[in-house]
Amino acid sequence: MKAIVIDRPCEAADLVVRELPEFQPAPGMLTIDVAYVGVGYVDVLLRRGEFGSLIPMPVVPGLEVSGYVKAIGDGVKGFYIGQPVAAMTLMEMGGYASVAQVRPELTVPLDQLGGELDLASAAAAIVNLTTAYMTIKNVARMRAGENVLVHAAAGGLGSFLGQMAKVFGAGKVIGTVGSMEKTKLAASLCYDELLLRSDFIEPINQLLGPRKVDIVLDPVGGDMRILSQELLRPMGQIIMLGNASGTDDVPQSSNDIWLSNKSIKGFNIGAYSQSAPAEVGKSAKEVLTLLAKGQIRAEIFGVFPLEKASEAHELLEEKNTVGKLLLKVGG
Repeated sequence: MKAIVIDRPCEAADLVVRELPEFQPAPGMLTIDVAYVGVGYVDVLLRRGEFGSLIPMPVVPGLEVSGYVKAIGDGVKGFYIGQPVAAMTLMEMGGYASVAQVRPELTVPLDQLGGELDLASAAAAIVNLTTAYMTIKNVARMRAGENVLVHAAAGGLGSFLGQMAKVFGAGKVIGTVGSMEKTKLAASLCYDELLLRSDFIEPINQLLGPRKVDIVLDPVGGDMRILSQELLRPMGQIIMLGNASGTDDVPQSSNDIWLSNKSIKGFNIGAYSQSAPAEVGKSAKEVLTLLAKGQIRAEIFGVFPLEKASEAHELLEEKNTVGKLLLKVGG
């Protein structure tokens, strides 16, 4: 089998395909002949070594794959050889490979969704769309009519957060983006307005007035978490979903949070899947059903062969993509 292995912190150009020994699934696991693997900014951070000892190297990156069931481990039921599936590898990773081992609880059969869903869209959506769904439904517990602010609104996760907020009946859904060009994408990504991340507070105050923002969804981190608190109404909440800015953690005053009647929460789907895999897998099937039925759409910016993973990483580092990048591995 072929795979990209990261042995040490490195540059994008150092990502090369290697030959590795074939393997059989462990008991209770599946292996998949990978057709597509999603590429996310978390892969860039991993390659740079920014997770430190949390994710020891060597490691094969890749949190999400689609393809066909190759082999079924002892004790696994409900799948058949050759079945089209999408799966979240998450904390185990291993997606940048021609064969990936996956947990059945986090694997969704694509022939059981009641609609057509191609392998590319499934790989592009399964982690980010499930994250968006669980964030809004289970973490924020958004109510119809609430105003939502999404940072990095045109990215792989952000392109789904706006759509999902609308599915759950949000009032105004406003996003921030890094470039003026991306502000033109508001309608296509279900945003009422897209604003530059460098200047969003005053425009949002003008748009919403005293009503303010009910929920902030933040994959960016850094100063966004401090600035966003100015826009929250009392009883509003910030949901932390990542640290794409790569900046140091921003200290928060628990007394300020208490006195302002605001809350800050976090959601990490990888960590949560370790304790509640069945719940995460159930949510994944529900959102891929929405995708298969055309109620949500996946924005795919580009598809690269596995051998050109470096080009995908370079694009992400330039922060000039919209939606998701994929690597095509097999047929």
